[in-house]
Amino acid sequence: MSYGNEYSNKPFEKASKIGHTNIINDPEVKEFLSQCRIPPFKDDVDGEDIKSAFLEDIRDNPIKNIITIDGGYTNVVVKEEFPSSTIAFFQFGALFFKYNDLINLKEKPFIDPDDFSKLQNIQRIKLVLPTKGLTLKGEKDLIISVRRSVYDFFMKNPDNQGFIKALKWLLFEEYDVHSNSTWHLASCPYCGNGFDIPKASLKPNFTVNCPHCDGIVFLTDVFRLHEVIDNELGAGGVLGYLSTTIEQLIIVYLIQQILNIRPNILKETIFIKDGPLAFFGQTANIHKPMRKLISFLNSKYAIYLVGLEKSGSFVEHASQISQKLRKNQIVLLGNKYIYKYIIPGYENEDAAYGRSTYYGHKLIFKSKFDNIYIATIPSLEAKPEPQKNDYLNIDVVLHNVSALKCDLYFNSLVPIVMANKLVSLADHPSADLLKSFAQEHVL
Repeated sequence: MSYGNEYSNKPFEKASKIGHTNIINDPEVKEFLSQCRIPPFKDDVDGEDIKSAFLEDIRDNPIKNIITIDGGYTNVVVKEEFPSSTIAFFQFGALFFKYNDLINLKEKPFIDPDDFSKLQNIQRIKLVLPTKGLTLKGEKDLIISVRRSVYDFFMKNPDNQGFIKALKWLLFEEYDVHSNSTWHLASCPYCGNGFDIPKASLKPNFTVNCPHCDGIVFLTDVFRLHEVIDNELGAGGVLGYLSTTIEQLIIVYLIQQILNIRPNILKETIFIKDGPLAFFGQTANIHKPMRKLISFLNSKYAIYLVGLEKSGSFVEHASQISQKLRKNQIVLLGNKYIYKYIIPGYENEDAAYGRSTYYGHKLIFKSKFDNIYIATIPSLEAKPEPQKNDYLNIDVVLHNVSALKCDLYFNSLVPIVMANKLVSLADHPSADLLKSFAQEHVL
């Protein structure tokens, strides 16, 4: 790394103009590059490798309600001078629609404001998180400040511990009266030792004492965010993991509320999440209780859930091969196809793609309107080569995905577009205004 001049009036040290020659002429570098493999281009995709099925007609669509879940965040600078400080703002929302209202709205050439306000039934949920160079008052460091912020968020939202109760309901399988599960925490935030958390050991404030060091552990520490936060480098690396985790905990909360109030509504409701159905990074273990919940709902009621991706390797590949696909065709994505054409690597016949993060399987779907979607649909177990019947309620889910198309953006859906408009945080002006807001109020 070259020397700078941030602390003096001396010039920058410029990088060498010929330093690359040592790399280009190195035989070991050439040998390494020759061993690298890039997935085949679209013209090299063999039609025989496309394991596909077709969408079947749905005579009686059971879906009467649509719930879309989305979230967004931005990380802003509170103090630019050394030591710099940053803080993250999150906003989440669950948008509720009546299916017929949304279909009728989609057919209109112009949207009447009264129609839009009828659909715009959303609860915006906010979270503020310190990410670098600052702490909460009374807390000793950044790690505990982040832990406390997440815990307080779950305790307060929505209305009287709704999220923390939903998390407990999920982890300890309280939806099943016959379950007596215990959650294993991989590492204590204080001493690093793992230990089991029986449901009975939880205090009324959803904390437990570590049996090794007696430290106070929050129930939200099951996300293990403390393992990847550094008091010097910050917590920027956990923002994406936390965002997608909270989005899916909102789904859990809504399912819990439906079961408590009127379980039959679940059979008439489809949940649409912006992004895949998976927990990533340190939160990955939460996919296990999520799959158990999905299995229970599938056996006792019904579950219509889909995650739709708007970017990434799978979306790019689907766009490339779209001309090879027919209307209503479904490409079932198993290990052989994924590792040959999308993710460089070699398939493991015994280990399904995403087995440690996903609670469903991916697919590519080309609708009757020629729209291309990358979808994740829940499954009862992870299989290296899933068949169509491994995707729960696939025909109903994709029928509704196709019907809710939006022509405003590429391969978009009306409910996702509307939810994103209401909760997303743009770099400009949202990030700029939030930066000024934070600088004004942080002491």
